[in-house]
Amino acid sequence: MDLSYYGNLCAIFYDITKKFAPPAEFNFYTAFMQKDGRVLEAMTGSGRLQIPLMRAGYVVDGVDCSAYMLKRCVERSAQFGLVPNLYQQFLDQMALPHKYQTVVIAVGSFQLITDYQVALQALVKIREHLLPNGDLLFSLFDPFLNAEPWSKRVVRIDNSSIINLTTRRVLDLDQQIADGYCNYELIVDGQVVRQEQELISVVWYNDAQINQLLDQAGFELVKIYDYPIENIDNSRIVHARLK
Repeated sequence: MDLSYYGNLCAIFYDITKKFAPPAEFNFYTAFMQKDGRVLEAMTGSGRLQIPLMRAGYVVDGVDCSAYMLKRCVERSAQFGLVPNLYQQFLDQMALPHKYQTVVIAVGSFQLITDYQVALQALVKIREHLLPNGDLLFSLFDPFLNAEPWSKRVVRIDNSSIINLTTRRVLDLDQQIADGYCNYELIVDGQVVRQEQELISVVWYNDAQINQLLDQAGFELVKIYDYPIENIDNSRIVHARLK
């Protein structure tokens, strides 16, 4: 099976199910931001948080490895007369022209980096782009450990088109990695016109492991907030600063 990573159908499905950050989440993150300070949303995707921040007047850049997601961010921003400042890069290779007052990684996206050394290098790169008194905030969640091994979701695009998503889940409790084998089907007028398969893997951490990872990357843990991600239990937000 040829597996993609955040491809076109995934990006469309994501936008329908996770349109924009809700007010409570927006307010939480903006409490750590200043209107005269530059913000980076790392792993910005299609602008779920970045676009509301831009609409509120924040200077915010976005970085993501998915060209499809960034294309959607441009298209969605245009609906509000906005032009986002975006970079297509992997976090562990990030080289941007600015330093930031606040760096945010929302909705558990940091956990998509399942290799420990790559995750560590991503944090090192973030550290290099953070101002001395800046804030790093990233959300974490525990995957659906008790979920059914198979699930199916359907979203409607318009009167004639839907996307079916079928997901098979495999948990590796020893490695703390959850694999989701996803099959997207674009159905138009009852006919499957396109399919897309992808593997989405997430790693999960306990608080001690996060503290160790931050310490090795040159950060000091400030606080871990119990904070619910939309429709996800056992989620929290990590706040860190440079040592």
